[in-house]
Amino acid sequence: MTQGLKFAVLGPVRAWRNGSAVGLGSPQQRTALAILLLARGRMVSTDEMAAALWGLDVPRAARGTIRTYVHRLRRALEEEAGEPVVHSTTGGYALQVPPQTLDLGRFREHVRAAEAAKARGDRESAATHLHQALAEWQGEPMSDLNSEFAESERGRLGQRRLAVLEELAALELDLGRSPDLLDPLAMAAAAEPLRERLHELLMLCLCRAGRQAEALSVYDRLRRQLGDQLGVDPAPAMRELYQRILEGDPVLLAPPPPAAPPEPAAAPALVPAQLPVDLPVFTGREQELDRLITAVRPGAPDAPGVVIVHGMPGLGKTTFAVRAAHRLAPHFPDGQLYLDLRGFEDGDTEVDPMEALWFLLDSLGVPTQQLPSRLDTLTALYRSVLADRGCLILLDNARDTRQVLPLLPGSSRSLAVITSRDNLSGLVAGTGAHTVPLELLSDTEATNFLARRLGEPRVAAEPEAVRQIVRTCARLPLALALVAARAASYPSFRLADLAAELDGSEGALDAFAGPDSRSDIRSILSWSYRALSPEAARMFRLLSWFPGQVMEVRIGATLAALPIPKAHALFRELAAAHLVEEIRPGGYTWHELLRAYAAELMEEIDSPEELLAVRGRGAQTALHTAYNAARLLSVHPDTARLGEPAPFVYPRKFIGHNDAFAWFANHHSVLMTMVERGISLGEERAACSLAWSMRHYLDWAGHWRDLEHVNRIALQAAQRIGDRIAAGYAHRGLARVDCHHYRFEQANAHLDEALDCFAEDDLARAYTLRQYLGVRQLEGDFAGALAQANTAIELFRQADCAIGEHGALLGVAYNQIRLGQVEEGLTTALDALEVLENAGEIYGLSSALDTVAGAYQRLGQYQAAAEYRRRHVAFNRDLGQGSDLVSSLLHRNVTSGLINLAELHHTMEQHAEADAELREAMTRLSRELAESYLAISRYDEAKATLRATLANLDDFLAEPDGAQWYPRAMKVLQKTVAIAEELGVGAYILDN
Repeated sequence: MTQGLKFAVLGPVRAWRNGSAVGLGSPQQRTALAILLLARGRMVSTDEMAAALWGLDVPRAARGTIRTYVHRLRRALEEEAGEPVVHSTTGGYALQVPPQTLDLGRFREHVRAAEAAKARGDRESAATHLHQALAEWQGEPMSDLNSEFAESERGRLGQRRLAVLEELAALELDLGRSPDLLDPLAMAAAAEPLRERLHELLMLCLCRAGRQAEALSVYDRLRRQLGDQLGVDPAPAMRELYQRILEGDPVLLAPPPPAAPPEPAAAPALVPAQLPVDLPVFTGREQELDRLITAVRPGAPDAPGVVIVHGMPGLGKTTFAVRAAHRLAPHFPDGQLYLDLRGFEDGDTEVDPMEALWFLLDSLGVPTQQLPSRLDTLTALYRSVLADRGCLILLDNARDTRQVLPLLPGSSRSLAVITSRDNLSGLVAGTGAHTVPLELLSDTEATNFLARRLGEPRVAAEPEAVRQIVRTCARLPLALALVAARAASYPSFRLADLAAELDGSEGALDAFAGPDSRSDIRSILSWSYRALSPEAARMFRLLSWFPGQVMEVRIGATLAALPIPKAHALFRELAAAHLVEEIRPGGYTWHELLRAYAAELMEEIDSPEELLAVRGRGAQTALHTAYNAARLLSVHPDTARLGEPAPFVYPRKFIGHNDAFAWFANHHSVLMTMVERGISLGEERAACSLAWSMRHYLDWAGHWRDLEHVNRIALQAAQRIGDRIAAGYAHRGLARVDCHHYRFEQANAHLDEALDCFAEDDLARAYTLRQYLGVRQLEGDFAGALAQANTAIELFRQADCAIGEHGALLGVAYNQIRLGQVEEGLTTALDALEVLENAGEIYGLSSALDTVAGAYQRLGQYQAAAEYRRRHVAFNRDLGQGSDLVSSLLHRNVTSGLINLAELHHTMEQHAEADAELREAMTRLSRELAESYLAISRYDEAKATLRATLANLDDFLAEPDGAQWYPRAMKVLQKTVAIAEELGVGAYILDN
């Protein structure tokens, strides 16, 4: 049995069984016991014990050594067939003994009893309990241990003892008794030469003992020490006491002992009303509040007894829960209790369940002397007290299920509202609790948040600045509150200036520093971060490297070099702590302030060698994934060769070209950032390959500025490392951009450079020549393009590249048709189309369908031409699904295809189809030209011309169909296209 065990830490670490001392072994083993005793029954993880035992120098065999210490402690403390004392749990150990068996436990119980007695007005009992508390001390805590852990705990416990000594001295002085405290006060003052309250009490005791000169000397010594060490004078209260002693103030003499108080009349039962103030500036969250109130349904027999409000740090969970509690309070007439459990605060401040129960029971009027000392019996008493009461208990800032489970009422008449950064899934599963997950504010709620604090007129006057502030604050209430506080403190400041100040911080957290730990973004985020396991904390830091908003599990696994199942588990831990949010299975996101905090930690904690490895793995996974996606958009072997991915690099695979195109669209900005990073972080080859893998997507989607940007970076990177092949691909990418802008001379110059770079690579030269023929076609040199195509075909055949050969044959067919060799061109085009389609080559498929349709149309075979036109339009529509880029190549292909199809149907006298197709095509053209209009500078003369053209086009499209609508529409279209061509847009539309 454990009831015969006693322990001591307020002095040397010792243990007794039935009055006989127990041998506790080496200092390290005694330290292990002290760690477990000071945890007060809480499970201590192995990592936590290792850090306490060895600090930063944790040996590799630490886990085994700790197991040995625990095994030896069990042998020393536990009797055979007796009750276990040290319990093993997953990942750690717990020592569970009643508090009264430990001197520190008894010290705490006496202090709590003194506080309760003082609250009742019983100063005599309070002083007795404080004397008994100090009597537990037998010297310095853990005086036989020499470690950082022991030294830290000695300091913390010593401060607690000093506070008790000061409280006892004040009580004794009030009761007229003081001389017996002179020695401990003098010793404490000597050890704490700058603690003014301690010196004040010592001076009063000396004065009451008739030793005024010594009291004055205490003041002189304190004054000198404060001046020498801090450059300050004693506080006014100390100076006043000194003057009164100097003048011999008779009031300072000890008062007579107070008479015994009369027997108090029975006081009415106190109904606790402890809820914090409901903030008048609270705004938003109305839907969540209404859902919570509706779900709870106070008084309903099936109403949940527990509500959990959870979410990431800084979301305003406490403010929300307090608002909800005030709205619910009238339904709980027996009282409202509030307790901050401090589960995620800085330092070792978490409220133990036993301490929480003592507070709650005391608030419910249970006398302190009736409180048991075991957790299970305390819980039973607590639930018994609440059995016939309807109370609302707000438990704020809970750490985990273990902390709050004993605090839940057993009766359905009461309701517990819990806030936590953890989702407390175990509590939900065990109790059926109703959960309220809080998310970031919406843009509207964030704007209203600022308006409530700064006033509607000020916010309404600068809408753009407000939008920028909301965006920079990531719609996080705490960040918004800090910015609002700064703006409110300086009402003359423009919000635009504050927005610029925030923007200038470039995502750093310095702009969101608060005056204390409860309002400082870094401090608040750190409380959640420190609660993570070491592996999850490392994952959190490394994720900041990834520039995207949505992080897949495979990305985290790659960055942390972990198996994917392990990464899944760590992401779940991060999500439970609300440091990331799962938005779809395997996909997670976070707000920018969390990313900024993680990035700070990564730079501070992780070594340069690890960060280099992380960058390498991250670049590889992006490169290989982009390569896989690009191969689905084009099967041509027209790319630089890639080796096998390194270990722990997990590229994504795709199920089809739509999946690949969608991935490029969703990761466009991420890939751009990674190309830019490549040249700045020494990943030049990855930057070059990534830029080339993006070419088909950027081309089709109409991101020609980005296509130019990444290829200029790639060319610079290739030249920096002397990679001629990579430089050749960059020149080809730039040539493609020049073609889009009709800069044919520059395009040919880039292709000349590419041919020179590919001097020893026949296949790359063949593809470059095939690109040349595209330039010739756009220039209208169809004969020159035909000769270029034949040269490319010869090189493809030498390289045994059938898909490249037929891609060039498609160019031959197009130019044959334009030179009047329509039947030969059709035969060639149909042959190329079959090969390309069978190979799954979709980049060339659109051109092949268009070329075959054009040949049939010239031959007068309109039904066949219409079939291929429809296939061409449907193909481009399908590939562009989900994209609203009206200037993209896919959008243009559909527009031109519809015009050609309308022309066919008009020729075939299918006028309804022709009118519908032409109207849709012109509507699409209007959208494209409107986007071009927005891109033109306000000072450009072309802007007015294009505005008038758009107005005429839109006015015409507003007219209803009629008998002559089609010919009139074609005239409007031709005029619109002619003006668009002059402005550099729209030349593709009628080019057949």
